[in-house]
Amino acid sequence: MRSILRITLLAIALSSAAGHAADLVSVGNWNESAPAHVVAGAGLQSTFESVPGATTLTISNTTGVWNVRIRRSAGGWNGDLKLFVKRSSAGSGSGTVSGGDAYVEVTTSDVQIFSGSADRSNVALQYKITGLSHAVPPNSYAASILFSVQ
Repeated sequence: MRSILRITLLAIALSSAAGHAADLVSVGNWNESAPAHVVAGAGLQSTFESVPGATTLTISNTTGVWNVRIRRSAGGWNGDLKLFVKRSSAGSGSGTVSGGDAYVEVTTSDVQIFSGSADRSNVALQYKITGLSHAVPPNSYAASILFSVQ
């Protein structure tokens, strides 16, 4: 059975020094496929959601307050598809995490998804994609997700 849509998200972490150094490590990815038979019928699913924790982030070697930002790569994506992310757990560690518990759209520009202080590990993220319709041609769509901490 041929897929009409295959979405692949790869998480990549970047560290950014904004007055202090911090390390950010991301683990995880998400693949989703829509089977070809849904194109012919009214059963087209327009929204897909990953499991909570599809990606986990670890923020370490921090000093003070930090912000985690996200963006996606520009290539390999259909403009009718919208990607969203939210924090699905606060992880663990000596620090705190706030914000990010509602979906925010991930575009090719940096957007803050949550903030915190001190070190945190295994902060879980969940993704959602909307916009699948008969107007989106059958293809494989992929995006690299870039995280940064400031």
